[in-house]
Amino acid sequence: MTQEITFWVLAVIAVLGALVAVRRRNLIHGVFALMIFFAALAGLFLLLLAEFIAAVQILVYIGAVGILLLFAIMLTERVTGDDARDITSRGSFWGWAAALAVLVVLLLPAIQGADLSQAAKPINPSVKALGQQMMEPYVVTLEVLALLLTAALIGAVAASQGGEKTKEDTDDA
Repeated sequence: MTQEITFWVLAVIAVLGALVAVRRRNLIHGVFALMIFFAALAGLFLLLLAEFIAAVQILVYIGAVGILLLFAIMLTERVTGDDARDITSRGSFWGWAAALAVLVVLLLPAIQGADLSQAAKPINPSVKALGQQMMEPYVVTLEVLALLLTAALIGAVAASQGGEKTKEDTDDA
């Protein structure tokens, strides 16, 4: 009974964190809400007795991705500075339509009453076997993602630096 209550509390926190993350106009608050979502997800992994994945969730998503997003936002003056642009989405209808389509695809097996018990294969629960199963097919993808995140951070730093003022710019002012 306690696990059920804990699951529902963490599930509500995760859903609320995700909703706040996508609905906040302030990007910093959105990233903090995203970190709350990641923390609730780590708690759900702990309920599933997947301690290693919960630890990875905290280290990678909260510790690395969340902090990288915060740095990128804070380094980009155009979004957080005095001359902040209106960054609201004009295509919210298509976003909601895509989210609904993904939800239907994810719930389709449950709606059709699919027997998923035969699809699951037993795995070796050791950390080494788990790491090999997670990393071997996706090593190149993870390396490319790391390069893209590095390039995004460098781009944020370059955007925050802005162009240097020339003598003509200072004379006009």
